[in-house]
Order: sequence, then C-alpha cells, then structure tokens
Amino acid sequence: MKIVARLRPALLALALVVMAGLAHAGLEEGLNALRRSDYARAAKELRPVAEAGNAEAQYRIGRMYEFGAGYPKDVAQGVAWYRKAAAQGHAEAMEQLGEVYATGDGIPKDDAQAAAWFRKAAEAGNAAAQYNIGLYYAKGAGVKKDIAQAIAWLRKSAAQGMRIAQFKLGVAYENGEGVTRDAALAYANYAIAAQDGNAEYAQYRDDIGKSLSPAQRAQAQATADAWRAGSPMPTVLAAAPSGAAARGAPAAKVGPDRCSASGAMEGEKFSLPHCAVSLMQDAHSIAIWFNEAPIAPDEAASFQTSSYAADDKGGKPRTKLVAMFCPGGGGAAASAGKLTKIDLNTNHAKAPMAGVQTVLDAPKDFKVEKLAGTVEPGAALSGRIVVARGKTSFTLDFDVTLPAKDAAAGLACK
Repeated sequence: MKIVARLRPALLALALVVMAGLAHAGLEEGLNALRRSDYARAAKELRPVAEAGNAEAQYRIGRMYEFGAGYPKDVAQGVAWYRKAAAQGHAEAMEQLGEVYATGDGIPKDDAQAAAWFRKAAEAGNAAAQYNIGLYYAKGAGVKKDIAQAIAWLRKSAAQGMRIAQFKLGVAYENGEGVTRDAALAYANYAIAAQDGNAEYAQYRDDIGKSLSPAQRAQAQATADAWRAGSPMPTVLAAAPSGAAARGAPAAKVGPDRCSASGAMEGEKFSLPHCAVSLMQDAHSIAIWFNEAPIAPDEAASFQTSSYAADDKGGKPRTKLVAMFCPGGGGAAASAGKLTKIDLNTNHAKAPMAGVQTVLDAPKDFKVEKLAGTVEPGAALSGRIVVARGKTSFTLDFDVTLPAKDAAAGLACK
C-alpha cells in the first residue's frame, strides 16, 4: 500500500502534463483550421480547449459565434465566450466586448459597458481600445466627458502606430481641444498619420501647412520624420533643420500604399498590382492577398477578418496569391532575419494546375531583401521578398498599413 501511495502523485503529475499537451495541440490545430477557413474543424478542436479554460480558445470561439463562422451567428453566445476570456485578462476579448456593446449589433447597445471594456483593454495595452476609450472620453459616451483623459489615451494609441489616433491628435492641436492650439504640431501629427499614404490625412497636413512659414513647415516635417513607432507622439518641435530644408525646400512627398507580386507560377507568368491585408494581432502574423484586379471593399473587409481569398469571383477564376507569414517571428518588430517561413496559396486564371499551395522555407525557397515596420494594428509594414522554387519564382513588394481590426484566422507563429 505504501508503494501505491508513493506512485500516485507522480502518476497525477504525468496525467496533468499529458492533458496540458493535448490542450496545446488542440489550440494549435484549431488555429490552423481557422487559417484554412475550415470552421467546422476549428470548432471541433477549439471547443474542448475553450471549455477547459484556455482564454485564447475562448476568444476565438467568441469570434466564431459573433461572425457566424463555424456556428450559427449568435452574438449573445459570442459575448458569453468573450467574457470568459476577458476574465482571464485577454485584452483582445475585452476590446471586442467594447465593440459589441458600442455598436449594439446583436445585443442592446450599452455605452457604459462599452466604455468599461474599452478601458480594461486599453489598460492592458490594446491600441484599438486606447483609441476607442479616448473617443468615449472626448464625447462623454458611457463616461463623464474628460478631454484631458481623451488626449492621454489617444497619445498612447498613437504611440503604438494607430494612424487614426495620430490624425485625431492633429485635429486636437489644430482646434485647441485638450491641448494648446498649435498649427505646427497639428502639421507634425497629420504628417505622421499620413506616412502610409492616406490621402485625407495628407490633405489636412497640406491645408494646415498653408498657415505656416516655409521654415515652420520644414521644422514640423522634420519632427514627423524623426518619429518612430513605439515613441511618444511629439509635444514640441524638433530642432530646426539646416540647409535646403531651413530655406523652405519642400519636404519629400510621402507615397501611397503600394504592393505588387510578379513572376511565374509553375512557369505561367503573372502580375498582381492590387492587395488587401489581414492581421492576427495576438500571433503577430499577417496575410497579404495580391490580386490581378482591384479588390472590392466588401471582399477586402472579409479578408481582414478571415484571411481567406476565393480562387474565383462571380464564377470566373482569378489570378491571386496569398502569402501568410510572421514578419517578426512571433514578435511585434519586423525583422528580415526572423522571417523563416511563408504559407503560400496561389491560383492562376489561365492555368488552374499552376496554382501552388505550400510552405516556403528560408533561405532554401526565398530571400528577404528588406523588411521593416511593426506588426500591430494601424502600423506600417514594408518589405521585398524574392521567391525561387522550381518553376515558381516571383517577387513580392509591399508598403502597407496593417488593419485596426483583428482577424479571426491567420498563421500561428509559435
């Protein structure tokens, strides 16, 4: 009997280790199924993990209920699962609860609940929630109006690269809302927001610039050029530039978002000048859909939440390429050396058999010539990747802004 008593703790520990391993495997299988848009498999894998208490699985089940993917759409059920994940400190689940209560889509709109959840997610560091609670304080929705609080939260969001928060700070400086009116700082904030080519933000920058002297514009532009994601937003201007800029030479034009994929699929040439992007924030992974024709807004919005692009449109095959990868190897900072795999899915309208579905490995199958940016909502990401594998060879070029909304599916980086 003593021998049995001594063995029992060891056997119990072994059982716990096995259970933990199975839970981890179920989570990875479920996330991989989401990436493939196999929602039935995702539900099968994630449900027991979620019921066992895993916050990430609970969050993903909540999204599946909210958007009707893998389950019949049931926002109330989605909210219930979000609450389980949020109770464990899952920031994205908290932010999503705020969005559901803010929009009232499927449940009664409740600004107080929305504000409370946005605040919790914001305190956990979620940039979208920081922006949203900033707006709630600015409007007095669900909380007492407090412009100082609004500006403070917008600054936190903007520092993480949220372009719309940077733009709102420009508006605050232009109108003197919560800050001292300052046209030069308004210009600097608008210029930062416009760094990814947003035409509206650039127009605001140019309009306020008309009220500045050439020297002031040069100094404000220098302030914007010196800013880097992760740094506090400017509250004072950088030192006045010297040389041509100080004499009022125009600042370099910030170009629009761009992307292209060109080369050959199994020997069949292609050129894809249009794209849409999705971000799975918790994994710091992205998917870029390169397409031969302009992507319709509804398809781009769907891709942002599903990371899935159909091989045809209106019954006609399309030429497209979807590349899923982890720019920072699972971290937020993009780095060429950390990008080791690309999940590739292609289709060729004129040669269906030329389509490729495979995983590429570096340096055997591809080389990263450049990669820079931050894998966070609203942040900029740019890169150039050259692929060569058998008869499939192409180059990916991109300079894009990552979406603010998180995708329900994507690549698991770790």
